[in-house]
Amino acid sequence: MADTATTLPWASVSRPLESRLGLHFGSRRLPDLERGLAAAAARLGLADAQACADAILSSRLADGDWQVVAECLAIGETYFFRDPQVFDDLATHVLRPLIAARRDGSRHLRLWSAACSTGEEAWSLAMLVASLLPDWREWNISILATDLNASALRKARAGRYGRWSMRSGVPPRVREWLHPGANGGVQVAPELRRLVRFARLNLAGEGYPSAASQTVSMDLVLCRNVLIYFEPARARAVLERLGAALVPGGWLVTGAVELPRPGLPGLAPEITGGLTALRRADAASRDVASLEPAHPLGVSLPGIRRVPHPRPPVPSASSEPAPMEPMPTVSMVLQARGHADAGDLVRAEQLCRLAIEQDKLDPQATHLLATILHERGAIDEAMAALQRTLYLDPDHVLARFTLGSLALRQGETQAGRRHLAQARSRLARCAPDHPLEGSGGLTAGELEGVIRNTEAGT
Repeated sequence: MADTATTLPWASVSRPLESRLGLHFGSRRLPDLERGLAAAAARLGLADAQACADAILSSRLADGDWQVVAECLAIGETYFFRDPQVFDDLATHVLRPLIAARRDGSRHLRLWSAACSTGEEAWSLAMLVASLLPDWREWNISILATDLNASALRKARAGRYGRWSMRSGVPPRVREWLHPGANGGVQVAPELRRLVRFARLNLAGEGYPSAASQTVSMDLVLCRNVLIYFEPARARAVLERLGAALVPGGWLVTGAVELPRPGLPGLAPEITGGLTALRRADAASRDVASLEPAHPLGVSLPGIRRVPHPRPPVPSASSEPAPMEPMPTVSMVLQARGHADAGDLVRAEQLCRLAIEQDKLDPQATHLLATILHERGAIDEAMAALQRTLYLDPDHVLARFTLGSLALRQGETQAGRRHLAQARSRLARCAPDHPLEGSGGLTAGELEGVIRNTEAGT
Protein backbone atom coordinates (compact mmCIF):
# COMPACT_ATOMS: atom_id res chain seq x y z
CA MET A 1 0.00 0.00 0.00
CA ALA A 2 1.42 3.40 -0.98
CA ASP A 3 2.29 5.90 1.71
CA THR A 4 -0.63 8.34 1.76
CA ALA A 5 1.55 11.33 2.64
CA THR A 6 3.88 10.49 -0.28
CA THR A 7 1.15 10.25 -2.89
CA LEU A 8 -0.87 13.26 -1.69
CA PRO A 9 0.41 16.87 -1.82
CA TRP A 10 1.39 18.57 1.45
CA ALA A 11 -1.53 20.96 1.00
CA SER A 12 -3.93 18.07 1.65
CA VAL A 13 -2.51 17.68 5.16
CA SER A 14 -3.37 21.28 5.97
CA ARG A 15 -7.11 20.62 5.61
CA PRO A 16 -7.54 18.35 8.67
CA LEU A 17 -5.16 20.61 10.61
CA GLU A 18 -7.33 23.63 9.82
CA SER A 19 -10.48 21.74 10.75
CA ARG A 20 -9.11 20.41 14.06
CA LEU A 21 -6.75 23.18 15.20
CA GLY A 22 -7.76 26.22 13.16
CA LEU A 23 -4.20 26.51 11.77
CA HIS A 24 -4.07 27.34 8.06
CA PHE A 25 -1.00 26.51 5.97
CA GLY A 26 -1.09 28.17 2.58
CA SER A 27 1.39 27.43 -0.16
CA ARG A 28 4.00 29.80 1.29
CA ARG A 29 3.85 28.09 4.70
CA LEU A 30 4.12 24.47 3.55
CA PRO A 31 7.83 24.36 4.53
CA ASP A 32 6.77 25.45 8.03
CA LEU A 33 4.20 22.66 8.02
CA GLU A 34 6.80 20.07 7.06
CA ARG A 35 9.23 21.26 9.75
CA GLY A 36 6.50 21.23 12.39
CA LEU A 37 5.37 17.72 11.46
CA ALA A 38 8.97 16.52 11.54
CA ALA A 39 9.26 17.80 15.12
CA ALA A 40 5.95 16.15 16.02
CA ALA A 41 7.07 12.88 14.44
CA ALA A 42 10.20 12.83 16.61
CA ARG A 43 8.11 13.23 19.75
CA LEU A 44 5.51 10.65 18.67
CA GLY A 45 8.06 7.99 17.68
CA LEU A 46 7.23 8.21 13.96
CA ALA A 47 9.80 7.94 11.21
CA ASP A 48 9.54 11.43 9.71
CA ALA A 49 7.21 14.27 8.71
CA GLN A 50 5.53 12.19 6.01
CA ALA A 51 4.78 9.41 8.50
CA CYS A 52 3.15 12.02 10.73
CA ALA A 53 1.18 13.38 7.77
CA ASP A 54 0.04 9.85 6.94
CA ALA A 55 -1.19 9.34 10.51
CA ILE A 56 -3.16 12.60 10.29
CA LEU A 57 -4.72 11.79 6.93
CA SER A 58 -5.70 8.28 8.02
CA SER A 59 -7.21 9.55 11.32
CA ARG A 60 -4.86 7.46 13.46
CA LEU A 61 -3.91 10.17 15.96
CA ALA A 62 -5.27 10.02 19.50
CA ASP A 63 -6.21 13.20 21.38
CA GLY A 64 -2.84 13.26 23.14
CA ASP A 65 -1.05 12.92 19.78
CA TRP A 66 -3.02 15.87 18.42
CA GLN A 67 -1.82 17.89 21.38
CA VAL A 68 1.78 17.15 20.40
CA VAL A 69 1.07 18.20 16.80
CA ALA A 70 -0.54 21.43 18.01
CA GLU A 71 2.48 22.24 20.18
CA CYS A 72 4.87 21.71 17.28
CA LEU A 73 2.88 23.75 14.77
CA ALA A 74 1.60 26.66 16.86
CA ILE A 75 3.44 29.96 16.66
CA GLY A 76 4.70 31.00 20.10
CA GLU A 77 6.50 34.31 19.52
CA THR A 78 5.84 36.58 22.50
CA TYR A 79 7.59 38.68 25.15
CA PHE A 80 6.78 41.18 27.88
CA PHE A 81 5.05 44.36 26.68
CA ARG A 82 5.25 43.36 23.06
CA ASP A 83 4.45 46.52 21.03
CA PRO A 84 4.78 49.03 23.92
CA GLN A 85 2.53 51.59 22.19
CA VAL A 86 -0.35 49.09 22.37
CA PHE A 87 -0.01 48.86 26.15
CA ASP A 88 0.25 52.64 26.47
CA ASP A 89 -2.97 53.02 24.51
CA LEU A 90 -4.66 50.26 26.50
CA ALA A 91 -3.86 52.21 29.65
CA THR A 92 -5.08 55.53 28.23
CA HIS A 93 -8.17 54.54 26.24
CA VAL A 94 -9.40 51.33 27.89
CA LEU A 95 -8.22 50.67 31.43
CA ARG A 96 -8.18 54.17 32.94
CA PRO A 97 -11.75 54.94 31.76
CA LEU A 98 -12.95 51.55 33.03
CA ILE A 99 -11.32 52.09 36.41
CA ALA A 100 -12.83 55.57 36.72
CA ALA A 101 -16.30 54.30 35.76
CA ARG A 102 -16.29 51.46 38.26
CA ARG A 103 -14.41 52.88 41.22
CA ASP A 104 -17.63 53.90 42.98
CA GLY A 105 -19.60 50.90 41.79
CA SER A 106 -18.88 47.26 41.07
CA ARG A 107 -15.05 47.65 41.19
CA HIS A 108 -14.38 44.76 38.84
CA LEU A 109 -12.35 44.18 35.66
CA ARG A 110 -12.46 41.15 33.37
CA LEU A 111 -9.66 40.76 30.80
CA TRP A 112 -8.72 37.92 28.46
CA SER A 113 -5.44 37.16 26.70
CA ALA A 114 -6.51 34.74 23.95
CA ALA A 115 -3.72 32.59 22.47
CA CYS A 116 -1.43 33.71 25.29
CA SER A 117 1.39 31.28 24.41
CA THR A 118 3.92 31.28 27.27
CA GLY A 119 2.06 33.98 29.18
CA GLU A 120 4.12 37.14 28.85
CA GLU A 121 1.16 39.11 27.49
CA ALA A 122 -1.12 38.04 30.35
CA TRP A 123 1.47 38.92 32.98
CA SER A 124 2.08 42.25 31.21
CA LEU A 125 -1.65 42.98 31.53
CA ALA A 126 -1.56 42.08 35.22
CA MET A 127 1.42 44.38 35.83
CA LEU A 128 -0.21 47.19 33.86
CA VAL A 129 -3.43 46.94 35.90
CA ALA A 130 -1.50 46.85 39.17
CA SER A 131 0.47 49.95 38.15
CA LEU A 132 -2.71 51.86 37.27
CA LEU A 133 -4.68 50.74 40.31
CA PRO A 134 -2.79 51.12 43.63
CA ASP A 135 -5.71 49.54 45.52
CA TRP A 136 -6.04 46.60 43.11
CA ARG A 137 -6.17 44.13 45.99
CA GLU A 138 -9.54 45.61 46.94
CA TRP A 139 -10.98 45.04 43.47
CA ASN A 140 -12.31 41.92 41.78
CA ILE A 141 -9.86 41.55 38.89
CA SER A 142 -9.89 38.50 36.65
CA ILE A 143 -7.39 37.97 33.83
CA LEU A 144 -8.05 34.83 31.80
CA ALA A 145 -5.17 33.56 29.65
CA THR A 146 -5.82 30.72 27.22
CA ASP A 147 -3.87 28.77 24.66
CA LEU A 148 -4.03 25.48 22.79
CA ASN A 149 -0.45 24.55 23.68
CA ALA A 150 -0.29 22.71 27.01
CA SER A 151 3.50 22.97 27.37
CA ALA A 152 3.36 26.74 26.78
CA LEU A 153 0.70 27.01 29.49
CA ARG A 154 2.90 25.11 31.94
CA LYS A 155 5.66 27.68 31.42
CA ALA A 156 3.13 30.50 31.72
CA ARG A 157 1.87 29.22 35.09
CA ALA A 158 5.42 28.94 36.40
CA GLY A 159 6.00 32.64 35.67
CA ARG A 160 9.77 32.19 35.18
CA TYR A 161 11.37 33.83 32.14
CA GLY A 162 14.78 34.45 30.63
CA ARG A 163 16.24 37.67 29.33
CA TRP A 164 14.88 37.03 25.82
CA SER A 165 11.34 37.56 27.15
CA MET A 166 12.31 41.11 28.10
CA ARG A 167 13.95 42.04 24.81
CA SER A 168 11.69 45.08 24.19
CA GLY A 169 12.30 46.42 27.70
CA VAL A 170 9.98 46.70 30.67
CA PRO A 171 8.39 50.03 31.73
CA PRO A 172 9.92 51.32 34.98
CA ARG A 173 6.51 51.55 36.68
CA VAL A 174 6.03 47.77 36.56
CA ARG A 175 9.53 46.52 37.42
CA GLU A 176 8.57 45.90 41.03
CA TRP A 177 6.45 42.96 39.82
CA LEU A 178 9.43 41.15 38.25
CA HIS A 179 11.85 39.65 40.75
CA PRO A 180 15.39 38.56 39.82
CA GLY A 181 15.59 34.98 38.56
CA ALA A 182 18.24 32.53 37.44
CA ASN A 183 20.79 33.46 34.75
CA GLY A 184 19.65 37.06 34.49
CA GLY A 185 16.01 36.10 34.07
CA VAL A 186 12.97 37.12 36.10
CA GLN A 187 10.21 35.59 38.22
CA VAL A 188 6.74 37.15 38.24
CA ALA A 189 5.85 38.39 41.73
CA PRO A 190 3.72 35.81 43.61
CA GLU A 191 1.19 38.54 44.49
CA LEU A 192 0.13 38.81 40.86
CA ARG A 193 -0.81 35.13 40.66
CA ARG A 194 -4.21 35.83 42.19
CA LEU A 195 -5.08 37.95 39.13
CA VAL A 196 -4.31 35.51 36.32
CA ARG A 197 -5.87 32.14 35.49
CA PHE A 198 -4.40 30.00 32.70
CA ALA A 199 -6.59 27.50 30.85
CA ARG A 200 -6.42 25.45 27.67
CA LEU A 201 -8.80 26.60 24.95
CA ASN A 202 -8.93 25.97 21.22
CA LEU A 203 -9.98 29.15 19.41
CA ALA A 204 -11.03 26.97 16.49
CA GLY A 205 -13.44 25.05 18.74
CA GLU A 206 -16.95 25.86 19.89
CA GLY A 207 -16.69 25.84 23.70
CA TYR A 208 -16.84 29.63 23.99
CA PRO A 209 -18.17 32.10 24.83
CA SER A 210 -19.93 30.43 27.75
CA ALA A 211 -20.34 30.93 31.46
CA ALA A 212 -19.06 27.38 32.03
CA SER A 213 -15.65 28.20 30.51
CA GLN A 214 -15.68 31.67 32.14
CA THR A 215 -15.38 33.33 28.74
CA VAL A 216 -18.25 35.82 29.02
CA SER A 217 -18.70 39.40 30.25
CA MET A 218 -15.20 40.45 29.18
CA ASP A 219 -14.22 44.12 29.26
CA LEU A 220 -11.18 43.51 27.10
CA VAL A 221 -9.96 40.65 24.90
CA LEU A 222 -6.48 40.63 23.38
CA CYS A 223 -6.07 38.36 20.35
CA ARG A 224 -3.10 39.76 18.48
CA ASN A 225 -1.15 38.33 15.54
CA VAL A 226 -2.89 34.99 15.83
CA LEU A 227 -5.67 35.11 13.24
CA ILE A 228 -3.20 35.70 10.41
CA TYR A 229 -2.47 31.97 10.70
CA PHE A 230 -6.17 31.06 10.28
CA GLU A 231 -8.08 30.61 7.04
CA PRO A 232 -10.13 33.83 6.49
CA ALA A 233 -13.56 32.30 7.15
CA ARG A 234 -12.27 30.67 10.34
CA ALA A 235 -10.63 33.91 11.49
CA ARG A 236 -13.92 35.74 10.99
CA ALA A 237 -15.81 33.11 13.00
CA VAL A 238 -13.28 33.43 15.84
CA LEU A 239 -13.68 37.20 15.88
CA GLU A 240 -17.46 36.80 16.06
CA ARG A 241 -17.12 34.47 19.05
CA LEU A 242 -14.64 36.73 20.82
CA GLY A 243 -16.87 39.72 20.14
CA ALA A 244 -19.82 37.86 21.67
CA ALA A 245 -17.72 37.37 24.82
CA LEU A 246 -17.57 41.13 25.41
CA VAL A 247 -19.78 43.26 27.59
CA PRO A 248 -21.50 46.14 25.78
CA GLY A 249 -18.79 48.69 25.12
CA GLY A 250 -16.07 46.04 25.52
CA TRP A 251 -12.87 46.01 23.46
CA LEU A 252 -11.40 43.29 21.22
CA VAL A 253 -7.81 44.18 20.33
CA THR A 254 -6.35 42.49 17.24
CA GLY A 255 -3.20 42.76 15.17
CA ALA A 256 -2.93 45.66 12.77
CA VAL A 257 -3.81 43.53 9.71
CA GLU A 258 -6.50 41.40 11.36
CA LEU A 259 -9.54 43.69 11.19
CA PRO A 260 -12.23 41.86 9.18
CA ARG A 261 -13.49 43.06 5.81
CA PRO A 262 -16.39 43.39 5.54
CA GLY A 263 -17.04 44.40 9.14
CA LEU A 264 -18.87 42.37 11.75
CA PRO A 265 -22.36 43.31 12.96
CA GLY A 266 -22.31 44.92 16.39
CA LEU A 267 -18.51 45.40 16.38
CA ALA A 268 -17.19 48.78 15.31
CA PRO A 269 -13.52 49.19 14.30
CA GLU A 270 -11.42 51.68 16.26
CA ILE A 271 -7.83 52.61 15.46
CA THR A 272 -6.04 54.87 17.95
CA GLY A 273 -2.29 55.26 17.98
CA GLY A 274 -0.92 51.74 18.32
CA LEU A 275 -4.31 50.23 19.13
CA THR A 276 -6.26 48.31 16.49
CA ALA A 277 -9.54 47.12 17.95
CA LEU A 278 -13.17 46.18 17.53
CA ARG A 279 -15.64 47.55 20.05
CA ARG A 280 -18.95 45.95 20.92
CA ALA A 281 -21.84 48.35 20.52
CA ASP A 282 -23.83 49.62 23.47
CA ALA A 283 -26.73 52.05 23.70
CA ALA A 284 -24.43 55.01 24.31
CA SER A 285 -22.08 54.23 21.44
CA ARG A 286 -25.05 53.78 19.06
CA ASP A 287 -26.14 57.32 19.95
CA VAL A 288 -22.69 58.60 18.98
CA ALA A 289 -22.57 56.39 15.88
CA SER A 290 -25.81 57.94 14.63
CA LEU A 291 -23.93 61.26 14.29
CA GLU A 292 -21.07 59.73 12.30
CA PRO A 293 -20.82 59.45 8.50
CA ALA A 294 -22.48 56.32 7.14
CA HIS A 295 -20.24 53.53 5.89
CA PRO A 296 -21.29 51.33 2.96
CA LEU A 297 -20.63 48.18 5.02
CA GLY A 298 -22.86 49.35 7.86
CA VAL A 299 -20.06 49.97 10.37
CA SER A 300 -18.39 53.09 11.69
CA LEU A 301 -15.39 54.44 9.83
CA PRO A 302 -11.99 53.33 11.21
CA GLY A 303 -10.07 55.96 13.10
CA ILE A 304 -13.09 57.62 14.73
CA ARG A 305 -12.58 57.81 18.47
CA ARG A 306 -15.48 57.47 20.84
CA VAL A 307 -15.50 58.75 24.38
CA PRO A 308 -15.77 55.67 26.64
CA HIS A 309 -19.14 55.43 28.35
CA PRO A 310 -19.20 54.08 31.89
CA ARG A 311 -21.47 51.11 32.51
CA PRO A 312 -23.68 51.30 35.56
CA PRO A 313 -22.59 49.09 38.45
CA VAL A 314 -23.93 45.55 38.52
CA PRO A 315 -26.96 45.48 40.82
CA SER A 316 -26.69 43.43 43.98
CA ALA A 317 -28.13 39.94 44.15
CA SER A 318 -31.02 41.33 46.17
CA SER A 319 -32.19 43.59 43.31
CA GLU A 320 -35.86 43.13 42.57
CA PRO A 321 -36.21 40.95 39.45
CA ALA A 322 -38.16 42.31 36.52
CA PRO A 323 -41.66 40.81 36.18
CA MET A 324 -41.71 37.58 34.20
CA GLU A 325 -44.36 35.20 33.05
CA PRO A 326 -44.45 31.84 34.89
CA MET A 327 -42.55 29.12 33.05
CA PRO A 328 -41.28 25.57 33.74
CA THR A 329 -38.07 25.35 35.76
CA VAL A 330 -36.18 23.68 32.90
CA SER A 331 -37.10 26.50 30.52
CA MET A 332 -36.12 29.06 33.11
CA VAL A 333 -32.67 27.49 33.55
CA LEU A 334 -32.17 27.33 29.78
CA GLN A 335 -33.09 30.99 29.45
CA ALA A 336 -30.79 31.86 32.34
CA ARG A 337 -27.91 30.06 30.64
CA GLY A 338 -28.63 31.93 27.41
CA HIS A 339 -28.53 35.27 29.20
CA ALA A 340 -25.30 34.28 30.96
CA ASP A 341 -23.63 33.26 27.70
CA ALA A 342 -24.71 36.59 26.20
CA GLY A 343 -23.10 38.45 29.12
CA ASP A 344 -26.35 39.56 30.81
CA LEU A 345 -25.43 38.20 34.24
CA VAL A 346 -28.02 40.25 36.12
CA ARG A 347 -30.95 38.79 34.19
CA ALA A 348 -29.35 35.33 34.32
CA GLU A 349 -29.07 35.50 38.10
CA GLN A 350 -32.68 36.64 38.47
CA LEU A 351 -33.90 33.70 36.38
CA CYS A 352 -31.72 31.24 38.33
CA ARG A 353 -33.04 32.42 41.68
CA LEU A 354 -36.63 32.17 40.46
CA ALA A 355 -35.96 28.65 39.15
CA ILE A 356 -34.51 27.63 42.53
CA GLU A 357 -37.54 29.07 44.34
CA GLN A 358 -39.71 26.97 42.05
CA ASP A 359 -37.65 23.77 42.47
CA LYS A 360 -35.20 23.77 45.37
CA LEU A 361 -33.93 20.29 44.46
CA ASP A 362 -32.63 21.12 40.96
CA PRO A 363 -28.80 20.92 41.01
CA GLN A 364 -28.47 22.38 37.50
CA ALA A 365 -30.11 25.65 38.53
CA THR A 366 -27.97 25.84 41.66
CA HIS A 367 -24.79 25.12 39.71
CA LEU A 368 -25.60 27.74 37.09
CA LEU A 369 -26.24 30.25 39.86
CA ALA A 370 -22.83 29.40 41.33
CA THR A 371 -21.21 29.96 37.93
CA ILE A 372 -22.91 33.34 37.54
CA LEU A 373 -21.94 34.42 41.06
CA HIS A 374 -18.37 33.39 40.31
CA GLU A 375 -18.39 35.47 37.12
CA ARG A 376 -19.65 38.47 39.09
CA GLY A 377 -16.93 38.09 41.70
CA ALA A 378 -19.17 36.99 44.59
CA ILE A 379 -16.77 34.19 45.51
CA ASP A 380 -18.15 33.31 48.95
CA GLU A 381 -21.71 33.11 47.60
CA ALA A 382 -20.49 31.06 44.64
CA MET A 383 -18.76 28.54 46.92
CA ALA A 384 -21.91 28.24 49.04
CA ALA A 385 -23.98 27.57 45.91
CA LEU A 386 -21.46 24.95 44.78
CA GLN A 387 -21.69 23.23 48.17
CA ARG A 388 -25.47 23.21 47.77
CA THR A 389 -25.10 21.71 44.29
CA LEU A 390 -22.97 18.88 45.64
CA TYR A 391 -25.45 18.26 48.45
CA LEU A 392 -28.13 17.77 45.78
CA ASP A 393 -25.86 15.84 43.39
CA PRO A 394 -22.57 14.50 44.83
CA ASP A 395 -21.52 13.37 41.33
CA HIS A 396 -21.79 16.82 39.76
CA VAL A 397 -18.26 16.90 38.40
CA LEU A 398 -18.28 20.52 37.18
CA ALA A 399 -19.38 21.77 40.59
CA ARG A 400 -16.68 19.71 42.28
CA PHE A 401 -14.02 20.99 39.88
CA THR A 402 -15.07 24.63 40.28
CA LEU A 403 -15.24 24.34 44.07
CA GLY A 404 -11.77 22.81 44.11
CA SER A 405 -10.37 25.57 41.90
CA LEU A 406 -11.90 28.30 44.04
CA ALA A 407 -10.66 26.68 47.23
CA LEU A 408 -7.12 26.68 45.84
CA ARG A 409 -7.43 30.36 44.93
CA GLN A 410 -8.61 31.08 48.48
CA GLY A 411 -5.53 29.35 49.89
CA GLU A 412 -7.46 26.25 51.03
CA THR A 413 -4.98 23.88 49.40
CA GLN A 414 -6.01 20.64 51.10
CA ALA A 415 -9.72 21.10 50.43
CA GLY A 416 -9.05 22.24 46.87
CA ARG A 417 -6.92 19.22 46.01
CA ARG A 418 -9.48 16.90 47.60
CA HIS A 419 -12.30 18.27 45.43
CA LEU A 420 -10.15 18.08 42.28
CA ALA A 421 -9.17 14.47 43.02
CA GLN A 422 -12.83 13.58 43.53
CA ALA A 423 -13.72 15.27 40.25
CA ARG A 424 -11.07 13.25 38.42
CA SER A 425 -12.28 9.99 39.95
CA ARG A 426 -15.79 10.72 38.67
CA LEU A 427 -14.50 11.68 35.23
CA ALA A 428 -12.78 8.29 35.02
CA ARG A 429 -16.24 6.74 34.70
CA CYS A 430 -16.91 8.70 31.49
CA ALA A 431 -15.60 8.22 27.97
CA PRO A 432 -13.07 10.97 27.11
CA ASP A 433 -15.32 12.36 24.35
CA HIS A 434 -18.43 12.41 26.58
CA PRO A 435 -19.82 16.00 26.69
CA LEU A 436 -20.48 17.25 30.21
CA GLU A 437 -23.94 18.64 30.88
CA GLY A 438 -24.01 22.40 31.30
CA SER A 439 -20.37 22.81 30.22
CA GLY A 440 -20.86 24.50 26.87
CA GLY A 441 -19.46 21.50 24.97
CA LEU A 442 -16.53 20.60 27.25
CA THR A 443 -15.77 16.87 27.19
CA ALA A 444 -14.74 14.63 30.06
CA GLY A 445 -11.27 14.26 28.56
CA GLU A 446 -10.81 18.00 28.18
CA LEU A 447 -11.89 18.69 31.77
CA GLU A 448 -9.57 15.95 33.02
CA GLY A 449 -6.72 17.74 31.27
CA VAL A 450 -7.73 21.07 32.83
CA ILE A 451 -7.78 19.46 36.28
CA ARG A 452 -4.39 17.89 35.71
CA ASN A 453 -2.94 21.28 34.74
CA THR A 454 -4.59 22.95 37.74
CA GLU A 455 -3.12 20.36 40.10
CA ALA A 456 0.31 20.78 38.52
CA GLY A 457 0.17 24.51 39.18
CA THR A 458 -0.44 24.14 42.94
